This record gives sequence, structure tokens and C-alpha cells, in this order.
Amino acid sequence: MKRLISMCGIALTLFNAYAEQKPDVEAIIYLDTEMPSLHRQMISGRIVVRNNGDEDIKLQQGPNSPDLLVHSQLYIRMDVSEEEEMRLSARPATRWITRFRIKENTDYEIQEGGHFVTVKKGESFKTDFATREVTVPHGAEKMRVPMVAELYLSPDKWVPVEVRPPISVAGDAKFTPLAPIETGPAWDRTSVRLTRIQIGTNEFLHARPNSAVPALRLADLHPDDVVVHSNKVITITQKNGTVRTIPEADIPRISAERAEEKRKAREKEMGGN
Repeated sequence: MKRLISMCGIALTLFNAYAEQKPDVEAIIYLDTEMPSLHRQMISGRIVVRNNGDEDIKLQQGPNSPDLLVHSQLYIRMDVSEEEEMRLSARPATRWITRFRIKENTDYEIQEGGHFVTVKKGESFKTDFATREVTVPHGAEKMRVPMVAELYLSPDKWVPVEVRPPISVAGDAKFTPLAPIETGPAWDRTSVRLTRIQIGTNEFLHARPNSAVPALRLADLHPDDVVVHSNKVITITQKNGTVRTIPEADIPRISAERAEEKRKAREKEMGGN
């Protein structure tokens, strides 16, 4: 009996310890975007926010913008010291100003009765997003910069956000255009531009179908691969002689299939989320 009572006591202690460690609010981002990202890249994925606390939390959700909280309450910054940020930015660190603006705008929207969803104890909120920009100052263009994210909850609470995989910006990426960059009024803005990009030991082919859309990761490359762009066809020849052809018209489809593979991997990792 004494042994049973002792075991129950240990179990209760462990349960209480776990309960104390579990944060009131958990926030996780599951990224579709391949990391590391490029400078000024739009990231996409899903954010899941769970309320474990006793108090309700409010998250912005516009009538036509279910992902509004990602743009209005989510703060993404370089994971460096304030002194390092000042050095890279060549001006006073901006993190406190940005944090202040997020807090100010969120508090104002709540006060004015803006569009919010209320998440009660034990409930979760989730939404997909596709156009959250990640950028670093020009002083970090030669570096691999880790990033961290925080979610602001009014009236005065910042929640660390776990990001899977962690966000990093490849300021050290090397760009090799496959053709001279054309500019000026005579430039055909509907033409496809291809760039080989090297990040560390990895290479991939970036394709920009036209000037109005962002560039897309089209294919993984080996340093020995030869890429030729001619007559609206992209030809990738590997060292072993294997040849892959991609018509320009197929770029959106192939990029979408690549993104779909990332989404499926995300859904598998998320499980029930």
C-alpha cells in the first residue's frame, strides 16, 4: 500500500510539473516554403494557435482574410542581439519599433471592434497563409541569418512561435543568371528568366515566368548539371547523360506539384492539427 501511495505521489508530481511547464498559449507554424529562404521571399504554410490558459485570446481574422493574424500579429525578426542588429542595419535596431507598431495596431483594432475570432480555453485556431514576407537588412546580405517569430496577444503578451522547419534567410546565396539581365522599355516583361542559385552545397533552378509574379523553385541541381534555355524549352543535362526537358508552359504546373509535395509533408508532420 505504501508503495502504491508513493507511486501515486510521484505520478501526481510529474503531472503537476508538466502542467506547470505547458504554456498558456502554444503557437506553431508549419512551413511549405523551402528553407533557407531567399532575401525578400514570401513564405507560406499554416499557423496553429492553441489556448491552454483560462483566459480567452483574440486573433485577427478579416472577412476576406482568414490569415490576417499572420500579417498583423506575427512578428518575425533576425535572431541576433540588439547590438548585432544595429551593426547590420546601420541604424538603430528596429525590433522595438516594429513590436510597438504591432501592439499598437492590434490594441486599436480590439478597442474599435475590429474583426477578431475568440479562442477559448482548450480550443485551437488554424489558418493557411501564402504571402508573409521575410526580409533582412542589406548589412546581412552575405550571411546566413536565423529568424525567430513571436505572436502578439492583447493587452500585453508576446508568445514565442515554433517554426518547422526554422526560418533562415540565405543572404549568402550565390545567383547565376542563365542569360544577361535585360532592362529598359524594350524588355519583354512576359519572358521567362532563369537563375541558378547556390546555397551552401545545394543548388536549384529558379524560374520567374514573368515580371508580375515571384520566382519559383523549379528543380534541384547538381553542380555538374548543364542547363540550357532555348526556344521556350529548358533542358537539364546531368553528368551521367540523363536529360530532362521542361517547356516554359509547364513551369507553373511543375512548381505547383513541388509545392504540393511540401504541403503533403507538412500535413503528415502536423498529424491532427
